[in-house]
Amino acid sequence: MPLFRRKKQTEEQVEKSGVAETPAQEDAAEVAEPTDQGAAEPELDHPEPPPAGTYRKVRVWPGPKGWGKGFIIEPKPGKDLIYSVTGGGIHPVAARIAELSGGRAFDGFKSKADFDEIAVAVIDCGGTARIGVYPMKGVLTVDIHGASPSGPLMRFITEENFVSGVTVETIEIVED
Repeated sequence: MPLFRRKKQTEEQVEKSGVAETPAQEDAAEVAEPTDQGAAEPELDHPEPPPAGTYRKVRVWPGPKGWGKGFIIEPKPGKDLIYSVTGGGIHPVAARIAELSGGRAFDGFKSKADFDEIAVAVIDCGGTARIGVYPMKGVLTVDIHGASPSGPLMRFITEENFVSGVTVETIEIVED
């Protein structure tokens, strides 16, 4: 079984195009390729975004195989980053939270921000490292994998600061 799934550019392809792709370009090409799995994208409610500088509360629920009881994300001035630490840009879950809440989607791999600026961190950790870092720093954490607390930082993970298995369908606006 191969350890890597990345498509390798063949020497013939390089000779034809005259350009060798970097691993990042190869990854982008893979992401851009359509998949034919027969499943249609779910239709999502697209409410009007809040006016600039205003925010809405958003509730995030665990997915079917997720952990936690869910929580409310409430961005506010100075603490409005929806911090996506998933690799490959802004994850759809982070984009959905930003869209509904009025927070700013932020790619945590391309740039860094102070923990006190982050309204919520969206991670893709099914293991033991990143899963506990953000809860340890007092940041609400949404994991796209159905992971439960584990690893050396698990003592910082609670139902009040961590939820997993989250999908775009398990995110909703909280009506006041």
